Amino acid sequence: MGTFPTVLTLAVCLLSFGANADQGLAKGKLLVATDDVLGPLFAETVVLLLHYDESGAIGLVVNRPLDATPADAMPDMPALADYEGTLYWGGPVQQYALRALLRTDVEPEHALRVFGAVYLVPPEDELVEHASTASTLRFYVGYAGWAAGQLDAEMDRGSWHVLPATEKSVFAKEPGEVWRQLLPPREYRAAINAAVLARMR
Repeated sequence: MGTFPTVLTLAVCLLSFGANADQGLAKGKLLVATDDVLGPLFAETVVLLLHYDESGAIGLVVNRPLDATPADAMPDMPALADYEGTLYWGGPVQQYALRALLRTDVEPEHALRVFGAVYLVPPEDELVEHASTASTLRFYVGYAGWAAGQLDAEMDRGSWHVLPATEKSVFAKEPGEVWRQLLPPREYRAAINAAVLARMR
C-alpha cells in the first residue's frame, strides 16, 4: 500500500528537478559528478560533453583551474603571453595537448559548435589576439574520454547528473563554485539514487 506513494513521490522529485529523468546524453550537456564519484580525477567535477554516440564520449572538465597559464603549456605561442586567464585541467587523456573554448556571436573557421555561442576552436595566435580574456576564451590541457558504453554504465550506477550547458557555468567567474551550484539539493539526490537503485534491480 505504501509502495505507490513512494514511487510517485520519487517521480515528482525527478521531474521537478529535471535531472536524470531522461539521461539526454549529447554534445552540449553538462555531467555533474554525484557524491558517489570519489578519487582525485573526477570527484566534484563538471564536464562539458563535446561528443557522444555509440562509439563513446569526449568532454572537458570545466571547473578545475590550474596554478599555471596557457603560456606555460605552450611557450612556442607568443600571443599567449598576453592572455589574461589561467589554464584548466580538461581531463586525464592527452594532457600534453591544448584545447580551447571560445564564446562568440560569429562562428569561427575550423570550429565545432558545442552549444549556443560556445565553440571548440584550435588554439591559434590569431584567436588569442581577438579574445584575450577568460570571460570569452578558455584553455584546457587534456580531456575526459569514455569508451563505447562506458559513460552509459556510469549513468546506470548514478555517477552523473545531466544538465543543459550554459555559458554562465562554462565561463564561470568562480569555477571552483560551479559543482556545488549545479549539484541537486540533497532531497533530490536521495530521490535520484533511489530511482537508480530501483532500475538496477
